[in-house]
Amino acid sequence: MKIDVLNKLENNIKKVSGQHTYKLSDILNDDFIQTNTKFRSYEDMINQSGLELTETTTEELYSNEGLNNFIRANTKFKNFKDMCTLAVKEYLTKIVMDL
Repeated sequence: MKIDVLNKLENNIKKVSGQHTYKLSDILNDDFIQTNTKFRSYEDMINQSGLELTETTTEELYSNEGLNNFIRANTKFKNFKDMCTLAVKEYLTKIVMDL
């Protein structure tokens, strides 16, 4: 039994090791948004922000002043990057700890 759990843990760690591309909608999922903001979903949050986000990369979103101001005013995070950092940690922890 312990060996099975350790093997599963090792396989889960391998799943997240190295470079990966994850969808923002997977990382900023409804559970994360509802727990950490007053919004129902990422889409709801962006819609209520009134911002038209045309950025195509996460790095571009990180530097969007309007988005950062909205995040600071409407969540517990100081900017979008801080929000994503916690979301990634939680997302990867769920994958690794899925035993």
